[in-house]
Amino acid sequence: MDSRQMRPEPLPVPLGPTVPRGSIEEAMSLLLPGDSAVFRFNADTVFTKSLRQPVPLFIKRSGNALRLTVAAKQLLTPAQMEARQKAMLDEQQRQLKARAAKQLVKDDALILAYIKKNKLTTKAKKTLGGTWYVITLRGKGALPKTGQTVSVKYRGTLLATGKEFDSTAKHGNTPFDFVLGQGQVIKGWDQGIAVLPKGSKAVLLIPSPLGYGERGAGGDIPANSVLRFEVELVGVK
Repeated sequence: MDSRQMRPEPLPVPLGPTVPRGSIEEAMSLLLPGDSAVFRFNADTVFTKSLRQPVPLFIKRSGNALRLTVAAKQLLTPAQMEARQKAMLDEQQRQLKARAAKQLVKDDALILAYIKKNKLTTKAKKTLGGTWYVITLRGKGALPKTGQTVSVKYRGTLLATGKEFDSTAKHGNTPFDFVLGQGQVIKGWDQGIAVLPKGSKAVLLIPSPLGYGERGAGGDIPANSVLRFEVELVGVK
């Protein structure tokens, strides 16, 4: 293993008030920032005390020894390390939001092209959060409220290809229940279902940042996929 191939930042090694003899932590406690060193361990000891897992067979077969080459970069207090980790998470979130904003512009263009092609310009509306919807049958019930449990029948496809990735038909046609506005589903669903009176049928067109984003979902939903859902709000309680 080479930590430099795993991550660009130095790998943190927490040190408690006492460190087990023969452990990686004991070795790290001997170093000051700027030091470089090579340690040789008994693999059984290291894996028992530091890594807490069985010794891999390839290490046992090579003499049950472990060589560790290290370069100490910094010595941080727990508070400093916590602050650094928070700053890294904040920066990751900032970058994620920036990428999502750019992707949203691209996805909206695709959705608008789909709306124009299918002559839905006068029917398509957009929630304040960014989800597009077309009501094909307006129900006579009341709008669902945040915190209520809604029951939905659905069919989900990729806008780009029309490929179906899920539906209630695949699950015995049993409606899917969730609590509205609690983050139990993708944002596009929370936004889209909230504007449908009970009994309504609609098409939801969901930009990828309000769906499964740049991670996608398994092998059926690629990264940055715009989603199309045919939904029916069959129950609110």
